Amino acid sequence: MKILVPIAVLAVILYAGPVMAFHDGGVAECAGCHTMHNSQDGAPVDAAHPQGNAYLLNNGNSSDTCLRCHAAYGQFAGGTGYGAGGDFYWLTKTYTWTSHGNPASSEGDSHGHNIIAPAYSLTQDVTLTEAPGGDFESQYLTCTSCHDPHGNQNFRLLYGSAGSGPIYGGVRYSFGADAPVAFGQSRRTVSGSGVETDLLHTVYKTGFSAWCGNCHPDMHAATSLNIVHPTGVNLGSTVAAVYNAYVSSDNTTGGVHETAYMGLVPYEDVDANFAALDSTNYEYGPETNDRVMCATCHRAHASPFPDATRWDMAETFLADSHPMLTDGGATQDDIDNMYYNYVFVQNQRSLCNKCHVKDAGDAPY
Repeated sequence: MKILVPIAVLAVILYAGPVMAFHDGGVAECAGCHTMHNSQDGAPVDAAHPQGNAYLLNNGNSSDTCLRCHAAYGQFAGGTGYGAGGDFYWLTKTYTWTSHGNPASSEGDSHGHNIIAPAYSLTQDVTLTEAPGGDFESQYLTCTSCHDPHGNQNFRLLYGSAGSGPIYGGVRYSFGADAPVAFGQSRRTVSGSGVETDLLHTVYKTGFSAWCGNCHPDMHAATSLNIVHPTGVNLGSTVAAVYNAYVSSDNTTGGVHETAYMGLVPYEDVDANFAALDSTNYEYGPETNDRVMCATCHRAHASPFPDATRWDMAETFLADSHPMLTDGGATQDDIDNMYYNYVFVQNQRSLCNKCHVKDAGDAPY
C-alpha cells in the first residue's frame, strides 16, 4: 500500500491535465463531425439525410455541422450573438418600410456572408454569384470556406497562404495572404468574455485586410485600380488624434488616448504585445502607425445592416437605424440586439465620424 497509493495518485495527476476545447488539440475527435456509416443504435445519425452526407458529415453539410455546436455559442442565436463576427441570424431577417413615400427595404440576403446551411434556412446568395471584387463562387460558401475544421495554429483556425486552402468544388481554393494575427476572446458570444464591449474585445494586430483580399481583391486599395477606402494602411497622426478625442457627436474633443477605444470601430494595433496585454480591460486608442482594416467597418459573419456593416451607414443619425419597430419583419428583440447594448446620445451621427469627425457643428437630431 505504501507503494501503490503514491503511484495511483501520480497517475491521477498525470491524467487530469487541462480540459481543452473541441478544436484546441488540432484535429478534434473525428466522431464530433463525421460518421462512418450514418447509423447508430439502429437509427440514422442524420435522420434528415438517411443516405448519408458528403465527407461522411453527421449533419447535412459543413455549415450545418459547424452550427450544430456554434449556434449555441452565438453564431446563430437570434441576434444575441454579440461577438466580433456577428450573428448569422441576421441573414434570415428582411426589413421593409416607407421612406419619403417610397418603399424601402433591408434584405436579409445583404446582411452578411451567405453561408449555405439548409438546416438553419441559410441559403446561397440570391444576388451575387461571386464574392464582390473576386471570383469565389457563392455556391461554395460555407463556414469552412474561411475556417479550417481540422485545426491549425492561426487565429480562429483561419486558412492562410501556407498549406491547403478551403475545399472549393472538389479542389482547393488558393489563398495568397497569410491568416491575420489577433488576440481573440471567448468563442461564446452570447454571454461572458466573448461579448464585444469597449473594454473587452478582440485585439486586432495585423493582416486582416490582406486576408479578406484573398476573396475580395478588387475591394482593396492595394490591389485594385478602383477608388476605394484605404485598408491596411497607417491611420496617420490626424486620424489617430481624431479617434482618440472623439467621444460622441455631442462631445467630439473630450476623449483621451487611454480610454478612446470603441468596440464598434476597431482598428489594427500593430504594436500590441499579447504577452503583456490584458484583453479584458483594453481601452487604448490608436497611435499613428495603427491601421484601418476591413473589420473596422464590417463584421465577418453578419449584422442587421446591409453589407454586414457595424452600424447603419444608410442613415445620418443612429437613432434612425433600421430595423425599427415600425418596420415590416422587425421585432423588439431585433431592435434591442442590433447595437450590442451600446448606448448612444440621441444626436449620434454615423460612426464614420469616429475617424473623420464631420459631424461637428451640424444641426442636431
